[in-house]
Amino acid sequence: MKIFQKDLRHGKVKVGIENLDDLWYLSNVICPGDLISSKTERRIKGKDDMERAGKSERVTITIILRVEKADFKLENDTYRITGIITEGPEDLVSIGSHHTINAEKDTILTIIKEHWSNYELDRLKDAEKSALRPKILIAVIDVGDAEIALVRESKIERYDLSKAIGGKYDTKGRAERKQEFYKDTTDALAGILAKENISGIIIAGAGFEKENFYKYLSEKNPHIAKIATLENIGSHGEAGVNEVMKRSKAKRIDEEINAAKDVRMLSRVLEELGKESGLAVYGLTDAENASSSGAVETLIVCDDQFIKNRQRMEPLMQNVKNARGEVHILNHAGDAGKQLTSLGGIAGVLRYKIN
Repeated sequence: MKIFQKDLRHGKVKVGIENLDDLWYLSNVICPGDLISSKTERRIKGKDDMERAGKSERVTITIILRVEKADFKLENDTYRITGIITEGPEDLVSIGSHHTINAEKDTILTIIKEHWSNYELDRLKDAEKSALRPKILIAVIDVGDAEIALVRESKIERYDLSKAIGGKYDTKGRAERKQEFYKDTTDALAGILAKENISGIIIAGAGFEKENFYKYLSEKNPHIAKIATLENIGSHGEAGVNEVMKRSKAKRIDEEINAAKDVRMLSRVLEELGKESGLAVYGLTDAENASSSGAVETLIVCDDQFIKNRQRMEPLMQNVKNARGEVHILNHAGDAGKQLTSLGGIAGVLRYKIN
C-alpha cells in the first residue's frame, strides 16, 4: 500500500491500493460512518437514451461516500464499500442516494475519520511495509500431484496440479509422463515467481519424489532451484502445506508473513489447551481477565470479531501491548481463522497461570 497523504488534524489519509493484501488491511480500517472519497464510474442516461432502451454512458466522477457497509470477498478478491453519497457533481449524481465503490488494485482512496485509533494507524503502517515483505512459496510434491501454496499476508493461495502417471508396474511411457508433470510444476512455479516477490521456495514431501523433482529443477531451471530448499514431511496436499509452515525452515525464511504466522500462533494455543497447562485462554471474557493482569504473552484475534466487538477489543489489545505482549490479527476466512472462530474469535498464550 502507498500512503500519499496523512493529515490527521483533519482526519484524512490518502492511500493507493497495490495488491490483494492491501484490500484485507483496509477491511480492518474502514468502518461504518467513515467518509470515503474516490473516483468511481456512474452510468448516466440522457433524454435521448430514455427513448432508446439499453443506451447509456459511463462517466468517471469523484464522490464522497458515508460508509454503511464494507465487505472483503476473498473468493473474488474485491472490497465493496457501500454507502450514501454526501458530495459529488449534482448534475450527475443524486446526493443522498446509495452507491458502491469497488476497490481493487490501483484504486486511490481518501479515508476521512472523526478519530483515527492507534490500531487503525498501525494497520496502515503494516500495509505499507507488507509491499516490501517477501513471500514464501511452498510446493508439496507427490507422484503426479503437486500442492503449491503462495503464502500472502491476507491468505494462502493454493494451486493444485495433477497428472496420471500410472503405477510402478505401468512402465510404458511412465518416465515421459513424470517429466511432463515436472515441467508443468516448474512452469507453475516460474509463473508465480514472475509476478510475486518470493524470498524462498520450500519443496516438501513425504517420500523421495521431492528429491526427484528438485533434481529436474536443478537441471532445467537452476535459477529457481537456487532459492529452493527441501523439507521432509509426513503429510500430503493441504495438510502438508500446514505442516511445512510450522517447521523451522519456514520460520527462518520469513518470520513476518501473516498467513504462516497465523498457523504457528494458533498451533501454540491449541498445544497449551491440549496439555491443559493453564497457559492458554480463549473467548472474549477470559482474554479480558488475562490481559487486565498483564499475563498475556501473545494474543490472536479474528478480524471480523475485532470489528464486531471493537469497543471491548481495543482496550484489551492495548493492555496486552502495554505489558509488552504481542497482538496478531488473523483473517477469519483463512484456515487458522476458521479454527479460531470456533474458539470465539480470540485466544491467547499466557506467561503464567491465573485464577
